[in-house]
Amino acid sequence: MKESDWRYVVDVLLFVCLGGMTLIGILLGLVIPAGPAAAESAKYFLGLHRHQWGNIHAYLSIAFVVLMVVHIVLSWKWVMAKTRQIFKRGVTPALVVTACAPLLVLFLFWVGTPEDSDKYREYGIESNEKRHFQRQVAEELPPAPGEIAGTQETPGEEESQADSTDRGDTSEEEHRRTVGTLAITGRITLLEIERATGVSGRTIADRLGLPPTVSLNEPLGRLKQRYGFEIQAVRDILDRMVKE
Repeated sequence: MKESDWRYVVDVLLFVCLGGMTLIGILLGLVIPAGPAAAESAKYFLGLHRHQWGNIHAYLSIAFVVLMVVHIVLSWKWVMAKTRQIFKRGVTPALVVTACAPLLVLFLFWVGTPEDSDKYREYGIESNEKRHFQRQVAEELPPAPGEIAGTQETPGEEESQADSTDRGDTSEEEHRRTVGTLAITGRITLLEIERATGVSGRTIADRLGLPPTVSLNEPLGRLKQRYGFEIQAVRDILDRMVKE
């Protein structure tokens, strides 16, 4: 094959890789949902999980880079001649700047992207909170007497709490013991809140205006996307119900 034929083949393959990367990028960015708030079944497209599409995107990217190097090697004489024509004696600096341009682009994106964005704040749970909830969910047992949400009451506190309940009022300290260690994020479910605090998850759902058929075992983040309430509203409702 002639050199021009090789260039044609490489250019066609470059176009195929670029088109594939673009289509998969649109799928990952606009079509296939991400994050724990999205249903796992929704993360599949044409039978492949979004991570599998991401792997294909990575393979196409590697192939694109290899083909681009081959393309430059095949066109090196033209590249050098055109660079000398445009930059005269500054051929070497021009080539160095061009080679470093991808790193510069990545640096600019890194500088322009916020490091602590609220958009991703509920994508995970801090390690201490995560261990706390894993312990609560794994032990599917009711709290022991005198123990609520991982705190233990000392002798005398139980009687004091009973007296306070009889009077119909809950002190701020008791309220803090009940829900102070509970982090309400998009990862938690109404069923986990009910197990940790004793507050009815179905009642919280009713006060949020959710339909009676809604599952209590669905993450709040997913329910938020579907029904349009705020996570803070769950915290406020839980606070009021505990104080009641």
